[in-house]
Amino acid sequence: MNLGLKNKNALITGGSQGIGLAIAKALAEEGCNVAIGARGRERLEQAAADLSKLGVKAVPVSVDFMTEDGCRSFVDNAVAALGGCDILVNNVGGTIPGNLATFTAEKWHEIVDINLMSYVYTTKFAVPHLKKSKAGRILNVSGVSGRMLSPGAYSTTLTNAAVIGFTKLTANDLAPFNVLVNSLAPGTVNTESWGPRAERMATIRGTTVDQVRNALAGMSLLNRLAEPEEMGWIAAFLVSEKNSYMTGTTVESGGGRDKVPGLS
Repeated sequence: MNLGLKNKNALITGGSQGIGLAIAKALAEEGCNVAIGARGRERLEQAAADLSKLGVKAVPVSVDFMTEDGCRSFVDNAVAALGGCDILVNNVGGTIPGNLATFTAEKWHEIVDINLMSYVYTTKFAVPHLKKSKAGRILNVSGVSGRMLSPGAYSTTLTNAAVIGFTKLTANDLAPFNVLVNSLAPGTVNTESWGPRAERMATIRGTTVDQVRNALAGMSLLNRLAEPEEMGWIAAFLVSEKNSYMTGTTVESGGGRDKVPGLS
């Protein structure tokens, strides 16, 4: 399917691996130029090199998204390299182990800065460029924990819920400029980062990594984890011109996730 993404320019935070890289690849396969941002330069440059093999311009931008200056730097450098911005995908962040009793004030700041404020700041600096596009799009990658109970998931539940609220607010603000803003809420995705997390969960619960993975897979009706490319395909549609009337919406992709760990 031709999604109308050819020769468009997309900025993707957290784009060197996992869901972010899968989204960048899905867009590149449609002929969209991409700028990917992350902290690790070596991995970032390798990802950009692989994406460029798809026949598009792929630009690596190494920055720290935990600061406002870092978010500004990403947008400025990406737009300068690509020549504009039609699409912004906010994807940086992740799970930080801990709970209400163990998180310090400093750790809460870290959680909010990376999982929420990176979205706010990057959007802030990208909006002037998106308004110049004839079909501007923003996609905020959140997670199903922002919409349903995931016991113990403090670092993602609070920020994912905030990202979903932020999506609705910006969709309202940007509708007059034909900039559509949506959120994608994946369930458990089979990314590299889930390896260490599954090991931590297994240690805490006194089980094996396989038991943890099977329990997570069993939370979905499809009885498996999602693959990153499945999120990439959904994202490609949401930021494309084929999506012309959906904004302020959160699209869940959790395999029909209907069970809560420890409660079902």
